[in-house]
Amino acid sequence: EVGTGKGHMTMALAGRGLKLISIDLDKRAQHIAKIGLKAAKLDKLAALKIMNAEKLFYPDNYFDSVISVNFIHHALHPVRCIKEMLRVVKDKLIIADINKRGQRIMEKVHALDGHSHAASKMPLADVKGYLKKAGLAVKVYRDVCQTVIIARKGE
Repeated sequence: EVGTGKGHMTMALAGRGLKLISIDLDKRAQHIAKIGLKAAKLDKLAALKIMNAEKLFYPDNYFDSVISVNFIHHALHPVRCIKEMLRVVKDKLIIADINKRGQRIMEKVHALDGHSHAASKMPLADVKGYLKKAGLAVKVYRDVCQTVIIARKGE
């Protein structure tokens, strides 16, 4: 998993019995994720690593699947992150993120606390195009506030 955040997706995946590695640069958020995993007795299934998505410390084709949920709009250099995800994945890459409506809602929510919310440097349509251009078979699923892109190698 790329972009642990506070560990919501990590918990969901580990809760289904999946063994995974989740990376993020935010030590504080990973600490929160670690507490949640331990409380749910899922900490043996998920290894949390402090790591930059632009330079993953894993060999080519290391993971069967890579998933990233609500991370890509935070990435400073999304293409670098996507390239790295593609490099380390054998089969399936899943990128889910907020769409334009989701972004507007997040801006309103964060404004209530006097903060702003990061706007994506790469629209999801461009992510889809990039993956197709890289030769992957791409399917897109849209919900009200989020878009999910599932890309497979070799199809």
